[in-house]
Amino acid sequence: MFLSVVVPCYNVGPAIDELLAAVTAQMGDDDELVLVDDGSVDDTAARIRAFVARSPRGRQVVLKQTANAGAARARALGLSLARGEFVFFCDSDDLIDVDFIATLRRQQALHPAMDLMFFSSAMVTARDGRLVPVAPKVAYAEARRYEDGGELLAHHLRQRMYTAAVWTYVARRDLIERSGAAFTDRGAHEDHLFTLKVILAARLIVAVPDLLYRQRVRDGSLTNSRKSASYVIDRITAADEAMAALRDRPAALRRLYDDWSFYSVMWMLWDNRDLVGAVARTREGRAYLAARPLRLLGFAARAARRGLRRG
Repeated sequence: MFLSVVVPCYNVGPAIDELLAAVTAQMGDDDELVLVDDGSVDDTAARIRAFVARSPRGRQVVLKQTANAGAARARALGLSLARGEFVFFCDSDDLIDVDFIATLRRQQALHPAMDLMFFSSAMVTARDGRLVPVAPKVAYAEARRYEDGGELLAHHLRQRMYTAAVWTYVARRDLIERSGAAFTDRGAHEDHLFTLKVILAARLIVAVPDLLYRQRVRDGSLTNSRKSASYVIDRITAADEAMAALRDRPAALRRLYDDWSFYSVMWMLWDNRDLVGAVARTREGRAYLAARPLRLLGFAARAARRGLRRG
């Protein structure tokens, strides 16, 4: 089996039809689509079963239904069912390019030892019946090859395009196994440590400029919703876990990652300023902020400049 596309699904409704068609249309005989319905209460599972019944690729579609347990457990279950040499985690309401699998096959043929394939991705939203760009997620101007995961991580951090989202890359399944990566069982930011461990364990990474994935930002989606204090604390906890995983890496890489995490947390708080008190009163929030007094001053200056520009 070449590729397993793993998709956690929860109340995605008609959007799942588009994804099922897009993935199966480009699958070869040695690919599979693994769907984990995470306790949907709408017609998501029924739509999947109907598609399987009428699709010539129906036998290559695996559907597992579970009680609602969150994205971390759904992805972990999907990974346990995957049989492919490569695994790609796709979100159920996002869009993949028609050449996604063909591009992976070409790169694997060119680089037989490839552990990870990264690609360009972007956020889009629906407006007046069409999809319009919101912002790039990962952007490569040209193909690149990395012989070490730390090299790729540093490049992404310096270019301010690092993200822990698992749909930004395709991973060799045995890389995931030897890295010890696992999804953290919490409500949000469950993929931060997973992605970091996979990248750091990679021996050969190929990045292509092709725009192969579009994240759909919609009303009510996690990207486009108001955050809670627990969401911010989960992000702080993920940052602390990541820094522990980086403890044996060069100091320069640790600083880059800590800067990225710190400003991610702080801009999240800036955009949800009513949460600052609740976050600061928690043990995790208090410890995280107290350990970075100089960076807090630097952020305050940057935030003030942003406020003046907006004014």
